[in-house]
Amino acid sequence: MKLLIVPLFLLLLSVVSLKFSAGAKIMVIPPIMFESHLQIFRTLAKALHSRGHEVVLVVSEGREIEQSPYYRSQVYPGMFTSQTADDFLQERMRNIFSGRLTSLELFGILESYTANCDRMVGNRELENRLREEKFDLLLVDPNEMCGYVYAEILGLKHVTFSTGLWFPAELGAPAPISYVPEFNSLMTDRMNLLERAWNALIYIVSRVGTRWAILPKYDAIVQKRKVGPSRSMMEVVQGSSMFLLCTDVALEFPRPSLPAIVFVGGILTKQADPLSEVLSAWVQDATDGVVVVSFGAGVKYLSEDLTTKLAAALGRLRQRVIWRYFGKKPHSLGSNTKLMEWIPQNDLLGMCEQFCGNSPQYIYNQFHYLNPGSGLPFQDVKDQWY
Repeated sequence: MKLLIVPLFLLLLSVVSLKFSAGAKIMVIPPIMFESHLQIFRTLAKALHSRGHEVVLVVSEGREIEQSPYYRSQVYPGMFTSQTADDFLQERMRNIFSGRLTSLELFGILESYTANCDRMVGNRELENRLREEKFDLLLVDPNEMCGYVYAEILGLKHVTFSTGLWFPAELGAPAPISYVPEFNSLMTDRMNLLERAWNALIYIVSRVGTRWAILPKYDAIVQKRKVGPSRSMMEVVQGSSMFLLCTDVALEFPRPSLPAIVFVGGILTKQADPLSEVLSAWVQDATDGVVVVSFGAGVKYLSEDLTTKLAAALGRLRQRVIWRYFGKKPHSLGSNTKLMEWIPQNDLLGMCEQFCGNSPQYIYNQFHYLNPGSGLPFQDVKDQWY
């Protein structure tokens, strides 16, 4: 009988463990624009589904999202559809290229985010549906800070998943400004006295902007919609159970971190699939290789001057060039350049000679395929390539 005690105990422990290891129901609020963020969350949903979890994406009506067995959607009447969000974003990009201050355009985008969040949180029918779901966890993209608002209103545990290089002091990690460059300071970890002073100025401006310009807008939404006491948005942000940053220590400047901060750069890298017959034949005929040019889903149109100069520069290359391009064909386009509105980018990176773009997330694809790359830093990602 004594010999059966240990096996019976292990069996009981296994049954109890299975009970408490049941899959969780996870809520995700993707940003109302920037389709690249939605792609990342679809990838996460697939990984979570493979581990027995259920993922629900909360998106506005008219948002074009593929049907998938890995997630389902809860929709609400928001300010944007996929088309109107893209039109709005491209208009902001045109203003930036025409010379308007990037910060002014970004604050215009912020106003749209907060207005949509206010409308979303004020939708009682949506709130009731979300409460009935009985979520276990909320996955928050800091690009869409309405996720923090719902974490407070619904009383959910939440995890912050930053799809960019967002590593601000608001996470609670020390940021010594003498050797940790502030985001968009264009500095490295080796700074002289004047550069440290500039870095300190950008640090102060960033803290003031976050604490007294951005977060109070969401504090006001919570105070207007929630009954009873509530935490400040700063407390909600810092109350994240974990911070997942889509970067890697190999690409980060040395800096202090925290146990709750986990680097997950490169989650979108995967093996290349075969190209279509037509595109594969075009690539194979390139005796000197192929260069891929793409600026992501957020930037479809460059200024006419920049487009003309870039087309002329690409035309002087020995390699063939595939350029993800929208708009009027530039008159300086070389005979070696192929324009396409959509390209199988990951598959092309598996066989190209070089990649040219502005998103730092593509760096990991280049590392995966051991390809060199050229960065064109502009808008709000100027220093992500340095």
